[in-house]
Amino acid sequence: MTLAFVIGDRNRALGPGRFHYCRCMACQAIVLADVPSDLGSYYAANGYGSAVEPEVPAFVRREQAKLELVRRFVKGGSMVEIGPGPGMFTRVAQRAGFDITALEMDPEYCRQLRDLLGVQAIQSDDPAEVLPTLPPADAVVMWHVLEHLGDPWRVLDSCVQNLRPGGVLAISTPNPQSLQFRLLGRYWVHLDAPRHLQLIPAGALSSRLEQLGMRHLLTTSTDPVGRDCNRMGWEYTLRPHPASHGPTIASTGGGWLIARALRAVERRGRQGSTYTSLFACER
Repeated sequence: MTLAFVIGDRNRALGPGRFHYCRCMACQAIVLADVPSDLGSYYAANGYGSAVEPEVPAFVRREQAKLELVRRFVKGGSMVEIGPGPGMFTRVAQRAGFDITALEMDPEYCRQLRDLLGVQAIQSDDPAEVLPTLPPADAVVMWHVLEHLGDPWRVLDSCVQNLRPGGVLAISTPNPQSLQFRLLGRYWVHLDAPRHLQLIPAGALSSRLEQLGMRHLLTTSTDPVGRDCNRMGWEYTLRPHPASHGPTIASTGGGWLIARALRAVERRGRQGSTYTSLFACER
């Protein structure tokens, strides 16, 4: 490991800490070396929405696109969703006929998922501990969860063990090999210190999962969520202090223009700000 940079909570300014990120020279992952003992306090602003809020059509279309990636390889059955938050994807998958079990650390989100959506919601901040207790699943999905895990490799191992033969694992996560990260470094919005503990390159993720008996199906950085994250990354770059300055006409319009100008570059060779990878269990 070698020190990559030091940065504070630029996105939300929820604490005074300075955080040291290191680069693994073997796999090029970016790892937070000094995880704060009060990490939970850095999540205490606005959350990620609520299941009781009205559904926004644009968000529904985005979640539907994620589901369609999964349905290319598994049409239905049981699905474990790790870190569903307010359940935007959960609702779309449930309507498509999947039987959802949600693993979520927030007790209020768990209550909403049970009461409003009727899904089995298990409160836990340790998915690796819960997964072995569940029946085999046809799909396990983690949408922008991997980067929040203290030990992602342990969780991935449990995901593989939970899948039926032929089952599918779907993962979306920020891309440390993206054009934005190479240009912006510690000021990149999708670093999101200190909430993002590890940023894992797509190649390293594939290598590890193949060792666990998974077959790589696809990796894309041009899905709708990835394209939204590209635009968001440039828009945040135009805010000098994102935690205290919200979007303006200039930053929103400028971010859109930069994303449009660099669209061809970011869509080439997995240079987008996030990637989504799918794998099939061959055990």
